[in-house]
Amino acid sequence: MILFLIFAIFFAFYFLLIRNAHHFLPIVYLFFFTYYIQYIFSVYLIYNVYPSLENQMPIPQEELFQYLIPAIAVFFGGAWLFKKDIDLSGYLYKIKPEEATRLGHLLLAISIAMDILSSVFPVVGSIVSFTNYLKYAAFMCYVFALTPLNLFIMFLIFLNLLRDALAGGIFVDFFMWCTLFFLLFAFRFQFSVVRRSFFLILAVPVLILIQSIKQEYRYYTNSGKKEQGLGTLTELVLKKQEKENSPFAESSGVVNTVARLNQGWHVAKVMKHVPSKVPFSNGSDLLSDLKGVILPRILFPEKKIAGDHSKFEHFTGHILHNNTSMTVGVLGDFYLNFGYTGALVGLFITGALLARALYWFTKKYVVTQPLNIIWIPVLFGFWIRANNDFYAVINSLFKGFLIFLFVRFLYKILWPEPVPR
Repeated sequence: MILFLIFAIFFAFYFLLIRNAHHFLPIVYLFFFTYYIQYIFSVYLIYNVYPSLENQMPIPQEELFQYLIPAIAVFFGGAWLFKKDIDLSGYLYKIKPEEATRLGHLLLAISIAMDILSSVFPVVGSIVSFTNYLKYAAFMCYVFALTPLNLFIMFLIFLNLLRDALAGGIFVDFFMWCTLFFLLFAFRFQFSVVRRSFFLILAVPVLILIQSIKQEYRYYTNSGKKEQGLGTLTELVLKKQEKENSPFAESSGVVNTVARLNQGWHVAKVMKHVPSKVPFSNGSDLLSDLKGVILPRILFPEKKIAGDHSKFEHFTGHILHNNTSMTVGVLGDFYLNFGYTGALVGLFITGALLARALYWFTKKYVVTQPLNIIWIPVLFGFWIRANNDFYAVINSLFKGFLIFLFVRFLYKILWPEPVPR
């Protein structure tokens, strides 16, 4: 009965996501869907369906769910109560292809220029982590202006996204941006609910196949035994399928996918280590996050570095390898700062503030200039990734907004609006 309920909630969140995909970019509903999968759905399967994976969980299911379920509920509740959906489908006709093309070219030029600049001046590397995503914002601009040239550029941008995934064997960005691209296409061309629903049917097999051979791919390419690329990936997939003789639900691809989706493991490590080995930070770590977002490094030398191991290792006791990057996630962040009750209060407020920020940006900038819808994934993309911590979410929102204002200012200088007579 519980397993049925777990799957029923899964499909309910997917239905909410798909139902709203032709009205706007359903970022809030994508947040619900991804967090539920990674903190509840996959965690329950590990404890109750795949006992071979249970050894990765450092605390019992009852203890973990005693925090995870209320935490997810209040995080979702804050976002749900304070969100306000705006149907943007009626504004599509206001998006002019020539404006979409100009903005796409500008975003792509800035992104490439910053990539080149960072190779000469490494100090701008922290900005490049954000301007890199402008390539994908340019891709979304071109969706509204599908000329032969723009289609060719979109193809090159997609190849760049795929190349980055194959180069490191890390596919999180690839899957997330593909999802966002699909949702934008669904909005732009007003796909029917049936066509929108097929996304899960197409995406799940690809996800499972990649997860089934990801570790082998990393091993062969990092050791130099095979070249990085789609050819090696395809070769390993075909070999894996030839050897696979387990039922689908017990196949290595499904098991690896469930294990990889699990973000509850990080929270469980925090709960086991805090406060028994390390005391609650009583908000000092969260304050450090906020100072790091607002203040430049010259004024705040202790400013956090993205991908740094120190925080994860300090609050979990788990030592990471040099090439591994993990975070405690937003749920872990609030627990290690404030404990059980304080975390629930903080998560509710955070969900509410993020939902209101999304509504404010949509109302102020997208309704008045609908092409700005392409900025929503850039600003709020880190919110919908369950593996990101509070610092990553707030930092991307703050700095992304500053970049948005700069690009908006630059666009108006390059292409000023004609003065009405």
